[in-house]
Amino acid sequence: MKYRLLQWLACPACGGEELILHTTRTRTLPTYTGHWEPPEQDQRGLALDEHALTDIVEGSLTCGECGAVYPILDGIPRMMPDDRPAGPSSGHRWTTFDGTEPEYEENFHDMVHPLQPRDFLGRLVLDAGCGFGRHAFYAARYGAEVVALDNAPDAVASAAKNCEGLSRVHVVQGDLTRPPVKAAAFDLVYCFGVIHHMSDPYGGFRALGQLVKPTGRVQVWVYGPRAGTAAIASGALRGVASTMDDDALFRLSRGIAIGLRAFSHTPYRVMRHVPVVGGVVSHLPTHDHHKWPFDVVIADIYDRLRVPVTATITGEELERWFADEGYADIRVTRRVRNNESFRGTGVRR
Repeated sequence: MKYRLLQWLACPACGGEELILHTTRTRTLPTYTGHWEPPEQDQRGLALDEHALTDIVEGSLTCGECGAVYPILDGIPRMMPDDRPAGPSSGHRWTTFDGTEPEYEENFHDMVHPLQPRDFLGRLVLDAGCGFGRHAFYAARYGAEVVALDNAPDAVASAAKNCEGLSRVHVVQGDLTRPPVKAAAFDLVYCFGVIHHMSDPYGGFRALGQLVKPTGRVQVWVYGPRAGTAAIASGALRGVASTMDDDALFRLSRGIAIGLRAFSHTPYRVMRHVPVVGGVVSHLPTHDHHKWPFDVVIADIYDRLRVPVTATITGEELERWFADEGYADIRVTRRVRNNESFRGTGVRR
């Protein structure tokens, strides 16, 4: 945990904004420059303070109002409410990330559309459901200060490792429905692939709006309705997965990933270079998936099987959610290569 993060945290138990920091072990971290020049230390007034590269490895945060204590372990504030269990194992304990892979950056651009890289410069961003940190990585490289939040312990551990060199990424373990951050603090809140897993998807959507500043933006990506063979197969596999422990599910996920590599991804990589055929397959839903590293494919399958989908959301429904909450500049679009998911964005009035 970096010292600067303290200004945006709040107690998830009572909402108190006075948190007392106790430090027992620190370390100094390296950093990269961002996409923007000159280097990160000189970006347009975003000067680093004296503690910017100091990571608090172990310590605690105590709420000055209710007395709740939250440990800092492995550099990550663990701020789950007492009445909320940590999220399920997400598979990301095996996931590493290479920010030089162009597919990751292309995926980020697709997810945040219509935002452009320049829209992140100097912004305070909340990545709500950060997974292994790939989106937080690019938001920070484009000049944002990012608080990356997830309730799964293996996800935040992976995110912290993958974003370790970025001085403006702050990883926190917490629950979106009782977030450990201050209300109306962020310029942008994005939440990709999370809402449809929540017990109250609309409630989760509403919670995002409470964290963004007036005139700030909320951006989400959700699953749309699914039918046919794929939906039946997914339902059956989830039923089997619900009886498995983590290691058994990992082995199943790895086996499925091997099958996809052999019978889908590898032939796909060949066909996409064939004239005419390549133009057709580039618009299939599997276009993006075949490009991911093998460990990411395993983690993606693991997530889909371990974490239940509680709801699917149509584009019309998502647009209505934004309208009902009073957002302006609402845009809802189907992801280009996926007929079953939607992006939505709006500006908080």
